[in-house]
Amino acid sequence: MKMDKNLHIPQGYRQTEVGVIPDDWEVVRLGKIGNFIGGGTPSTKIKEYWNGSIPWVSSSDLTEENIYQIHKHRFITDSAIGKSATKKVPKNSVLIVSRVGVGKVAINKDIICTSQDFQSLIPGNNNCIFLAYLIKDKAKLLASYNQGTSIKGFVSSDLKNLQIPLPPKQEQQKIADILTTWDNAINQQTTLIEKKQQLKKGLMQQLLTAKTRFSEFSDDWKKSKLNDCGEVITGTTPSTKIIKYYANGIYPWVTPTDIADYKNIYNSKKSLTEAGVQKGRFIKKDSLLITCIASIGKNAILRIDGSCNQQINAITVNKKFNVDFLYYLIEFKKNILISYAGQGGMMVLNKNDFSNLIFLFPQLQEQQKIAQALTLANDEITKLQTESTLLKSQKKGLMQKLLTGKVRVKA
Repeated sequence: MKMDKNLHIPQGYRQTEVGVIPDDWEVVRLGKIGNFIGGGTPSTKIKEYWNGSIPWVSSSDLTEENIYQIHKHRFITDSAIGKSATKKVPKNSVLIVSRVGVGKVAINKDIICTSQDFQSLIPGNNNCIFLAYLIKDKAKLLASYNQGTSIKGFVSSDLKNLQIPLPPKQEQQKIADILTTWDNAINQQTTLIEKKQQLKKGLMQQLLTAKTRFSEFSDDWKKSKLNDCGEVITGTTPSTKIIKYYANGIYPWVTPTDIADYKNIYNSKKSLTEAGVQKGRFIKKDSLLITCIASIGKNAILRIDGSCNQQINAITVNKKFNVDFLYYLIEFKKNILISYAGQGGMMVLNKNDFSNLIFLFPQLQEQQKIAQALTLANDEITKLQTESTLLKSQKKGLMQKLLTGKVRVKA
């Protein structure tokens, strides 16, 4: 790292190879503070290697964000350890995914074995939780070391040579405690969101199948095709080589990546100009967008005039149908859309098959009433998700300050 001679260094700090850190912090290589253990996969063809008592995990058993969450569902025997590359990793080690899933990090609270996608750090006398957060913070740097052809990753020497700022042990513990508190808050929020989603799912099951009805309605529900609900429009992609279609665009141009957990869409990663919309497909506000290629059945309501790409079918709903009701119905019936998609290399639900899908609909007033009830549940979930995103953002900022010593904590 090139040191900036003009950089203002506060009193009590010094410039180092890893940046400005407190005077009482060290700069060390990871290889100097602990030992690394690789992993392996016992042969799945030999039954005596499996269904033992020792947890064996692969990179898919870790999450991107939670260093404490490890999904333990496969177990091996001592015989498997003796006859494969996998090894026992002592508890309170730092599990680091070095190949498929680079960037995932976890702490094991029990003895565990891992696949070859791991380099696990036995932290010696240092705080394993602090090191886990620190290594997690270095995920992008480690990913830049990618080696290999078919499977990218980094090797143990990359980790051993990684220089890190290391505070005294008591401060390591304090930093670990603070970040753990934030993670606990995030986990509680995630659990609450999951519970609310289950409640919403149960409400949809009752209201969208007419098992539970509002007392003022008794008319039979009637079958309608999706193209009876309004005009079906398949999006397109204006040439990305023509700058005037995209530069300083004011119309959202929605692709499947813009459709996530939120019901309403007001903007997108890319936008179109007036010329771009004229070249593409103009979609009126309050139209329903549904993905029909690859990720089938994701949907959202476009709340302003805009456009979408060819992976999305839009329904501009007519006056006999309620767009919010249709949103919840498609969400609830997503598996039906998937079942009509082709089963080749990439699933596709073509416009004709999509337009002719048949569902049961109540009269407009009952659609509106059902949509109102489900929107109350949905808005509660959206609020919790927004709070969760804020917590994660705050934790990220806190990590950057605590793990570099920019903000000190009293040990």
